[in-house]
Amino acid sequence: MKKLFLVTSLLIFQTNISQNITGVENFLLASEEDKNLLVNNYFSPLFKSLQVSMNEGWSRSAKTHKKFGFDLTFFASAVEIPDSEKSFEIAGFNNLTSSSNTSPSIFGQETSESFSVDFQPAGEDYTISANFPAANGYGSILKEGRMILPNIQFSLGLPFKTDLILRYIPESKFKGAKLSSLGFGVKHNLMQYFKPGKVLPLNIAMLATHSSTNGSYNFGVNSQIQGSDQGMNLDINSFSYGLVGSIDLKVFSIYSSISKVNTKSEFKINGNYVLNYSSSISGNESIQISVTDPVSIENKLDYLKKNVGVSLNFPGIKFFLDYTINDYNSINAGVSIGLR
Repeated sequence: MKKLFLVTSLLIFQTNISQNITGVENFLLASEEDKNLLVNNYFSPLFKSLQVSMNEGWSRSAKTHKKFGFDLTFFASAVEIPDSEKSFEIAGFNNLTSSSNTSPSIFGQETSESFSVDFQPAGEDYTISANFPAANGYGSILKEGRMILPNIQFSLGLPFKTDLILRYIPESKFKGAKLSSLGFGVKHNLMQYFKPGKVLPLNIAMLATHSSTNGSYNFGVNSQIQGSDQGMNLDINSFSYGLVGSIDLKVFSIYSSISKVNTKSEFKINGNYVLNYSSSISGNESIQISVTDPVSIENKLDYLKKNVGVSLNFPGIKFFLDYTINDYNSINAGVSIGLR
């Protein structure tokens, strides 16, 4: 069953996403004022969905394991991509125009639109211009409008009613890019500090987590711009802390959590690129500009996470389903196998 769930999760995520991302390198033709904004607008839904998914599924009960009790959990997070994030407006750019008022983000649709750039390089007395096609969106990778990521998680009971949680997202391919993630968390049961008159099925715990996601993509022979060592790198770090509450009965548990989430992403386009423009010198004379490591973007996503779910408990195995309410809401489902 463990192997079946993992294989199923990976197949769900990787279906229809084996093709490469094409045309993004053309964004580098935009002016210095526009290129970071253009790249950020295109990739922003991917950054946000990954940042959200990193904070899902950490706990299915506030109840901790007995000392050296454990469980191994396989689950998938399905993060909804809002329709408003599947395209972006062109009006906010300085030196960039388009044949349309909007352009698809990475989770948008295919397009035949194009961009035009026309600007004066810093320190020069002439203008340069270029035209290039807008990058396609790849909304076909979404399942019912959601991005799905598989997770593997291991929890171990420690003394003082504390659990150590370790997480691993196996390397997954996204349009030729590679993504993987590691994380750890600590859950500490607070009910031990209270003295109820009788044993209650209510548990309350403090939960703190940290996780990091790394991604890379090599343009390789697919690049539409001459150069060398061309690629993209993404690093995301996330911290969360909050409370988990649950009513734990023999057959099922109902749980809910609220936590503060702080995430930071760093995205870079690295390598050497030879950009071709037409210039206003001598009647649209062609000109080449070489750039190295042209894009570096940092984004923060801080929010209050609210989650509710249910777990069906059988000897040695649990099945769970929960829902997180955010701008990017998430459905998480999976199975835990272990010993309490």
